Amino acid sequence: MFAMIDLVKKSMLAGVGLAVVTKDKVLESLDELVEKGKLTREEAAEMSDKIVEEGKVETEKARVEASKLFNEMLHRANVVTKDQYDALAARVTELEGRLHKEFPNGE
Repeated sequence: MFAMIDLVKKSMLAGVGLAVVTKDKVLESLDELVEKGKLTREEAAEMSDKIVEEGKVETEKARVEASKLFNEMLHRANVVTKDQYDALAARVTELEGRLHKEFPNGE
């Protein structure tokens, strides 16, 4: 249960983070350190690039984890996914075609 709550929390934060954390926003936050002389403008730019990239990586990880969790929940609930349905429908169509070829006058 804790893992699920943690995953949902990470997914939500990642989604919010993706919308909020842009290079400009990160640079705004780092401007204070630049003004205090603790970072150069170049260091702030490098750091912002790194933070944004790490945010993208974490967002993708959270998306993949959420997708796995969702598919696992569907499987446990015995819900058929669209891909599974489409595969089964294609198989039925193929089998009906074979049946029609073997017994052309039969229904």
